[in-house]
Formats: sequence, structure tokens, C-alpha cells
Amino acid sequence: MYDARVVANWFVRRAFQERRQLSIMSLLKLTYIAHGWHLEMRKSPLFSNRIEAWQRGPVIPEVYHAFRGQGVHVTQQASGFTGEVSTFDEEFFDQIHSIYGHMDAFQLSDMTHEPGGPWENASRRGHYAQMFDDEIREHYEAKRAKFQAKSA
Repeated sequence: MYDARVVANWFVRRAFQERRQLSIMSLLKLTYIAHGWHLEMRKSPLFSNRIEAWQRGPVIPEVYHAFRGQGVHVTQQASGFTGEVSTFDEEFFDQIHSIYGHMDAFQLSDMTHEPGGPWENASRRGHYAQMFDDEIREHYEAKRAKFQAKSA
């Protein structure tokens, strides 16, 4: 299990490698989406950091605070969170990036605001309410089931 800032730094490094700008909103959504798919695919959390339902969607407060001083666009990695990522997880992050990395912040945000999804459910409990891994996992399991039913 990682600190979410290590995961976020992976996405920052990838954006730099591709000479792309990454907004803090995109970074937060990519980190959250990676966590959701990790829960679905591997049945375990990618990180243990708290996820909260903010007005603009799921936010990992520690990631937000590590990068917010950079402004709208992330210009560098969060210092102190450059831990090694296993080869197995590197491949997983590559998959997430290949599917979602080209989307802009608003597309990613829309995806995390799905009706009946974990963000909406947590928002009903109040601003900054915690989003729970069980709800996130169930949501991503439903997304896979829906995709598989379409493909059949």
C-alpha cells in the first residue's frame, strides 16, 4: 500500500515525460480513479489516505495540500513522496493512464460525479464527508459489470 502522494507523483512524472500539463484537479481525479480500480481489481486499497467528498468531487486532502501551493497546474512532484512503485503496480498505473490520462479535468470530474456513486452518496452526508472504500469498490465493480454486459 502506498501513500496517495506517491501515486500522485507517479502521474506527475508521467505527464512530465509526455510534456503535458497536469492540473491539480486532474491529478486528484486520476489518483482517486486509480484507487477505485485498484479496489475493484485487486480487492485491496491502493492507499490508506482519507478521501473526502468536496464540492468538485472526490479529494484526497493530503494530495491537495501537497500540490495546491503550485497553483492550478502542477509543476513538480510533492517532495518527500518519491517512494518506489513495484513493477506490478507500474503496469497498473500505465493502464489507468492509458485510459484516463488524456481526459481533461472536467471530463474526469464528471466521471466522479455519477448519480448514485460514492461521491454523491458521501455528499449527502455533508461537505467533506469521508468516502469509504467499500462504497468505492462496489461502484467500480458495478462499472465493470455494466461494461461487461454491454460487451456481451
